[in-house]
Amino acid sequence: GMVPSEPRFLTRLNRDARTPRPQENPLRNRVRDALIWHGAPTRFAERVADAGAPLSARSTDPSEIMASGLDVLLTCDPIAPMPSRDILLVGPPGHGRTATAAKLTRRAAVAEARILPVAADLDATAGGAQLAAYLELEQEQIRIARTPDQLFELLSTARANHDRCVIDLPAIVPFDAEDMASLTDLVAAIDAEPVLVISAEGHPDDLADAARAFADAGVRRAIVSKLDVTRRRGGIVAALSGAGIAFAHLGVTPFIGGGLVPATPARLSKILLEEAPADFALRGAA
Repeated sequence: GMVPSEPRFLTRLNRDARTPRPQENPLRNRVRDALIWHGAPTRFAERVADAGAPLSARSTDPSEIMASGLDVLLTCDPIAPMPSRDILLVGPPGHGRTATAAKLTRRAAVAEARILPVAADLDATAGGAQLAAYLELEQEQIRIARTPDQLFELLSTARANHDRCVIDLPAIVPFDAEDMASLTDLVAAIDAEPVLVISAEGHPDDLADAARAFADAGVRRAIVSKLDVTRRRGGIVAALSGAGIAFAHLGVTPFIGGGLVPATPARLSKILLEEAPADFALRGAA
């Protein structure tokens, strides 16, 4: 029943004072705040900042700190100009699959390779005409399949001729169970790599849900589109990282030639911090 010699709040303060507090790291905080401004979930922003913080002992460049943190939490895996497998472009409506098919075709031509852009016009939306509008120089390479059987036959012929194809699949709604079941069946039926084309636009939670749905269907790489018209880009970075989908390329211009750049943690960091020189985003474009 003795009265303590000091008030409880003083005892608590003295106890807290004996516990070392982590030092504030302005570079780490700047990385976190930049990601949060870009719409990334706070937990993801904290994880990137914490992962990159040790580099602040050797660098005062926040873009290097962020790149180091992103390198821990995500994977970058660009597609070769002549891919080892046929590419099946999948994605929600309006996210730029047809333009991306054209960009991959033009990119291969610049690298003196040849791939066949295939319009899988399974929903009768004139996919071949849309591809032709983008590819004035490669129109003779365009192939059109209007039914699944025609698509299988076309791919069989192309493989017999040692050609590679990039297939522009009709839009798929990731929140539609029937659409996703059809995609899963198609991926299982043909030997082609499904690559997600997804816009940087949209609510971070919707992007995260969509990325997880496509990952469940077998998608392992993604091409991010519309970065040139989106200010807040953190949502798509967190979404693909959380779904375990690797960044393949970034769509930083609407132009078909030079419209894709290989994804790297350094390039993503510069884009998120918006401190790059004007030509940085396009460096390495093809």
